[in-house]
Amino acid sequence: MRQLYIRDRSSDLHGTTVIRDKNGKSCYLLVGKWGMRYDALSLYAIDGALLAEVKQLTLGLLPKFALYVNRQRVGTIGKGLGFVQQVIYIRGINWIVVGSPLTSRYRVFSGSHLVFSIQPVKLSSGYCHELKINKKEDEPLAILIASILNHWARRSEQEPLLARLMKQRSPNLNTSMSFSISNQLNFNCKERRNK
Repeated sequence: MRQLYIRDRSSDLHGTTVIRDKNGKSCYLLVGKWGMRYDALSLYAIDGALLAEVKQLTLGLLPKFALYVNRQRVGTIGKGLGFVQQVIYIRGINWIVVGSPLTSRYRVFSGSHLVFSIQPVKLSSGYCHELKINKKEDEPLAILIASILNHWARRSEQEPLLARLMKQRSPNLNTSMSFSISNQLNFNCKERRNK
């Protein structure tokens, strides 16, 4: 099982992303952009050979993307419904994606076998996505699928959405809870005095 690291592309929709292994060695280049019909992301080996591509087929709330390996279309992925938990079927290669956009954690299966998993990790340089891929030949498609999933869960910050929600909610919860309890105590005390 190999570990690869992809930086969050949310702030750079038109640039190049270098995919590195756990030792920091550059393995792949991801080039392209999103947003318009037929926009594409291309994955290159470090020596410049084109390995795989993903092309946007449709726009809207449930966009679809075509996956290409060695310039041959191998599958289609469409956005699934679900905010907390998603199950997405990838036609053509018969992979199933199970995960949550809240946590940005996904597992991808072929039948009952795990093909790869995705999870956000915090490194010294910031947040990125860690891919654990079982077979080297699945790496190009795994990187492209991870990029699509990240694109759908794109946010203004690189920190996972669930972590941001918990940070935002905790102070408010404590403040509003103590404020509510304090108000209730004051109200009860005033009622007793009036009796």
